[in-house]
Amino acid sequence: MGASHSSDAIDVSDSDYDESEHEFVEKQEHNNDANTSSDSESKSRASLDWIYPKGIMVEEFEQAAKGQVKNLMLGALDQSFLVNDTGIQVFRNFSSGIHGEGVFVKFDGGNLLGSSNLGESAANKATLMRVETDMLLMSPIKEGMPHASSLHQLDIGTGKIVNEWKFEKGGVDITMRDITNDAKGSQLDPSNSTFLGLADNMLCQWDMRDRKGMVQSIVGAANLPVLHWNHGYLFSRGTNFQCFVTSGDGSIFVGSHDGRIRLYSKKSMWQLKTIFPGLGYPITHVDVTYDGKWVLGTTDTYLILICTSLYGEAEDGFTERLLILLKLSPQGSQLAGTNNKFHGGHFSWVTENGKKERHLVATVGNFSVIWSFEQVKNSVNHECYRNHQQGLKSCYCYMIVVKDEAIVESRFMHDKFADSDSPGAPLVKATSMKVSSISMCGKQPGFCTFI
Repeated sequence: MGASHSSDAIDVSDSDYDESEHEFVEKQEHNNDANTSSDSESKSRASLDWIYPKGIMVEEFEQAAKGQVKNLMLGALDQSFLVNDTGIQVFRNFSSGIHGEGVFVKFDGGNLLGSSNLGESAANKATLMRVETDMLLMSPIKEGMPHASSLHQLDIGTGKIVNEWKFEKGGVDITMRDITNDAKGSQLDPSNSTFLGLADNMLCQWDMRDRKGMVQSIVGAANLPVLHWNHGYLFSRGTNFQCFVTSGDGSIFVGSHDGRIRLYSKKSMWQLKTIFPGLGYPITHVDVTYDGKWVLGTTDTYLILICTSLYGEAEDGFTERLLILLKLSPQGSQLAGTNNKFHGGHFSWVTENGKKERHLVATVGNFSVIWSFEQVKNSVNHECYRNHQQGLKSCYCYMIVVKDEAIVESRFMHDKFADSDSPGAPLVKATSMKVSSISMCGKQPGFCTFI
């Protein structure tokens, strides 16, 4: 275990102040004799040294990745995984974060060992199944394109590909741009053999068993086995689906290029239950709470948080549809860099009824941006909304954790790994070449300051 040290966590306000609950250091004065030829990014980094909350975030582990990181797959049980351009790195889950086990499943010349082909580029989509003993890997046909014509089933215990599947419907090859579990938490189901697929204008469920109920295998097969199309729907052109996610009961939320988020039932994928209007920017990632009551859409410039209760009184007493905009302040945007975009907005992770998500996290450039979920959804008393009770509400109360290179993904571990005296489970951040785990310490009723 590496030595713990304070992380570059930043919770910044417009003025310096002192509170008994948090010890702050005063704003550092800039050196008047600083080199005026320093580039703007260096100056921006210097201005990050305003106020540091001590003891809130502690970095527990940091390890080098064995290749360029493409995907961070956190498990709810014993292990988590980094998918990179040379293989899959296995980590052990602890209450303080994830730590490498020294196990690495290598790709062989771009292919997983035991597979015939993993596409021309490394896997960019991955899903855990069957009590996290299997991993489905999907690789795009061409570098830079999201669509894949097949996927691979990796047995995590042996580190070998046991099945390689082709997407096909009615004898016609098709492609998928994304896959996900049938429901949030179904990766813990030992008998589950189905998963969902998404294409630009298609939503469907695939089954790895053949129609006789037997699981297909590539062993000795001359051609790739075909996934069984359980059910689904091909929509008219123009939906331009981008991403999707499922809630605990299997409700399906789909983000689109037009900025809208659509809700479908798992039993009737052809029937649109609800459409949540966006603000025009494409939805690049979507997440939902386990109970399905809140959905989080990510765009390049902001996150949009929507209460899915259309009418009627919700938990915090409001009676209208609630839509909240989460973004960086103008100063925060400048520090993050004009070319950096938001990506991968997530709720903290729960898989049980009655458990509540505690935080939101998204990545932009070198920043992991964290919001208190309880604070953000408090539409009545939150300070950000007091002067903006009507119309679109915007929240700028967040905390930033900085790395020295661009972050690929930031995600909270499963809530079961949160200590009893902690405000949440550890945050795991992956850059292109390393992964780090950060614990949240002390009582945090909310983030009351910002940059």
